[in-house]
Amino acid sequence: MYLSERGAMTELTTRGTLGGQIARQIEHDIRINGWREGHLIGSEAELISQHGVGVAAVREAVRILEARGLARTRRGPGGGLLVTAPDRRLVTDAARRHLEHAGVDRAELFEVWLALEQVAVTKLATSIDIAGAQRLRAVLRKEDERQLAEAWEDLPNIHLEIAQLAGNRALELFIEVLTEMSLNQYGTHTNPRTMVRWLHARHVELVEAIIAGDAPMAALHLRRLTEQLASPDDMSIN
Repeated sequence: MYLSERGAMTELTTRGTLGGQIARQIEHDIRINGWREGHLIGSEAELISQHGVGVAAVREAVRILEARGLARTRRGPGGGLLVTAPDRRLVTDAARRHLEHAGVDRAELFEVWLALEQVAVTKLATSIDIAGAQRLRAVLRKEDERQLAEAWEDLPNIHLEIAQLAGNRALELFIEVLTEMSLNQYGTHTNPRTMVRWLHARHVELVEAIIAGDAPMAALHLRRLTEQLASPDDMSIN
């Protein structure tokens, strides 16, 4: 059993493999110490010495951390285990698999998307500046250029841009997960080009209301968009 001198490790000694325990301790250290991307956690030899374990346990811990997108190994002189920025795609994929396994249906997913993005839309409509308006319109222009795309899922994510401009990083992450899941999984239509045109028109309405500072109208446009996507049988796309 792995016994660390550090108190944070004590609660971990009764469960999991040795490598798993070390991985959890390193993850704890990254979070508590605020280590940013590129921080050198230590070489393999340093980690072996620091944790008082063998090479197999340290290598298992490294594999776990790399799989979680928390660290990577740099080879050569001065190398070792480095902190990495977590891959947001891992979060999205994990959330999608969990929600599918849990049997979350279309209506539930869109209901949560609407609730969260309404917070971002309301906040942004009351605070947006010229630079923010330009950013939103730039995304709309890119979206407009994609209107002949066969795969409408490739459109830039205007909802993520709204969340980023609203300045709440938690909202940003959750909205990214929800919009990508909602659109990619449930936003299909028999005519992708028609769908792209329809979606772009709804996004223009939403963005212009935000830029005008009209939070209630922006929220209304968002509600209409999500309700129509959530109810494809009742959907009228022209």
